[in-house]
Amino acid sequence: MISSTYNSIHKLQEGQYFVINSLTGAIDVFGKEVKEVLDRISNNMPLDSDSDTQELVNFFLRRGYVYESRAIELDKLYQIRKVMNLASMKSKGGVTFNVCTTYACNLRCSYCFQDHSIHEQSHALEPDQINKMFEAVDKIIQMESDRGRFIGSQHKMMLYGGEPFLTITKKAVSEVVQRAIEHYGFRMYAITNGTQLHEFLDMLEPFKESWDFFQISLDGPQKIHDSRRITAGGKGTFVRIVKNISDALRRGFGVAVRTNVNKDNVEYLEELADFIEQQGWNTMPNFAWQISPVTDHFGVDLPNHLPEHELLVALYKKFGDLDSFMHKFNAKLGTVLTMRTSRIRESIRSFNWDSLQFSDSCALGSGSVPLFKECSARDQRYYTFGTDGLIYPCPESVGRPNISIATFYPEYQINVEAHQIWDRDITDSEKCLDCSISLFCGGGCAFANLMRNGDIVSPYCNYAHETISTCIEQNKDKFIQLME
Repeated sequence: MISSTYNSIHKLQEGQYFVINSLTGAIDVFGKEVKEVLDRISNNMPLDSDSDTQELVNFFLRRGYVYESRAIELDKLYQIRKVMNLASMKSKGGVTFNVCTTYACNLRCSYCFQDHSIHEQSHALEPDQINKMFEAVDKIIQMESDRGRFIGSQHKMMLYGGEPFLTITKKAVSEVVQRAIEHYGFRMYAITNGTQLHEFLDMLEPFKESWDFFQISLDGPQKIHDSRRITAGGKGTFVRIVKNISDALRRGFGVAVRTNVNKDNVEYLEELADFIEQQGWNTMPNFAWQISPVTDHFGVDLPNHLPEHELLVALYKKFGDLDSFMHKFNAKLGTVLTMRTSRIRESIRSFNWDSLQFSDSCALGSGSVPLFKECSARDQRYYTFGTDGLIYPCPESVGRPNISIATFYPEYQINVEAHQIWDRDITDSEKCLDCSISLFCGGGCAFANLMRNGDIVSPYCNYAHETISTCIEQNKDKFIQLME
């Protein structure tokens, strides 16, 4: 008999231990005597033969804390993987087509993951490129259907860049949005800096019912935001962006404000929360707020980088009961933070540890445990169209032709080999397969793995263990109270 590879044990206080299993999603608090039995199994030591010990072993087996062998555990893992892959193929959420209307951008943010040289380009998608793009969309949808994937699913289209909403992109935006909604029935959203959104709202008003949200970055109160998100000419953008957020919300569009956090602005999150409350945004049902660490996918030593577990500590310190704060502001942690911590935070709310399913639902609805793939790029759900006529597997990879998976202009042609290397999960990585928390993190960001380590399945762990430990540490008093 063996202890599960996917157990993580954390001390709450003397004689009490928090146990979590990333394969089954099981979470429990053990006393000293219970942990000692699990430790004996882990160390391949003999167990007492009394009925109490046998009952405890049976409990461990039901929860997935122990197995008769590693082979049996792996068999269970692959069974669950098969179930989840089938569920993914049949899911109502389909493909997201990301459209770079231009690589140009009017801002020069200090932490941008794109090299600013790409933002000097002035080319926007032209009519013949748009026609070829939608021809490629047809072929991709057919290809996915032939693979048995996403049949009858709701596909989406995201406007992206560069900056998708510039004067030079108006014709392209109008054509893309109209065709995507009227001809394909896509849901739409956009990632934008929001500086010129006011020039597009009238154009987009007729399509509002099919528009999910604008993601717009606001990095702090004015003095902080204007030191970070500046125009190419060095001017601040806070006043214009705030006005555009307010106007979009007032007109009924969804707005997801994103705050990109590092050591330069983490101390101003409370002041930004006060500002949001003063604006009344958090009382509006179409407002959301995402707080996310600035990501360092390239290993370029971003200045004043704040690891995600340190951001988590700061959020608990500043806002106390994190779930209450998140409810008040309709706030969410960044995608990776949500992925790694939501199951733990959900257990505090539910405290129902008796059911054992193939995959326990994560908070926020979209994720699930176990997680075999960290992102939609790994699931081949992203197709990103660049103004260079190339299709990329991940929005963050645009402008890097060596990473492209297909062309759409002048003609559609997919590189099957380049496309298939993205369809890999934690079972394709020996390190991830043997990692206790890999099924909470899904093997990390494929693009970051590729950029930092040269292979999609060579994981850049990005403080995953520290993040989970931090979440448990910040909530240990609640787990102790629940046990009482």
